[in-house]
Amino acid sequence: MRFDEMELQSVPMPETLEMPKAGPAAAPVEASPSADAPRFRRLLALLTDVSLFVALALAMSPLLPAKSDAIAISGLAGFVLLASYYYFVGTWLLWGKTIGGAIFDVRVVASDDEAMSLRAASMRFAGVLASLLTGGLGFLFAALPDRLSLPDRMSGTRCVSS
Repeated sequence: MRFDEMELQSVPMPETLEMPKAGPAAAPVEASPSADAPRFRRLLALLTDVSLFVALALAMSPLLPAKSDAIAISGLAGFVLLASYYYFVGTWLLWGKTIGGAIFDVRVVASDDEAMSLRAASMRFAGVLASLLTGGLGFLFAALPDRLSLPDRMSGTRCVSS
């Protein structure tokens, strides 16, 4: 019999391994799914995602010719930029979070609680890119009380804890 033809059957858990039953006073308080994500976790998620593309650029740099000119370097930069666009926009549209967002529990949702559009995801990527190119100035908007950074404002999205 092949492994994909096997049918799994449930096995009852022994009483010694069961989780203790909690009373009403000991019930954990969970954060609501629409609570805004903490700023520090948002920063760590972004740094994780950006580090993926720094690693990609470093891994691809040995493929540059020995005498690197502006055309070769701009070609590598264009490739990394295009790959990062597809990564960010694709993961936001499919899952609402990137790898960094999955690690640090940060999800991007549309402000009107509808599905995020391609235009909104593209505007968010443009905001992230503009914020990174200005040394993080666009991300300082998240320090305001409404907690919306430049990418959030440009795209009509917000970051929540998932």
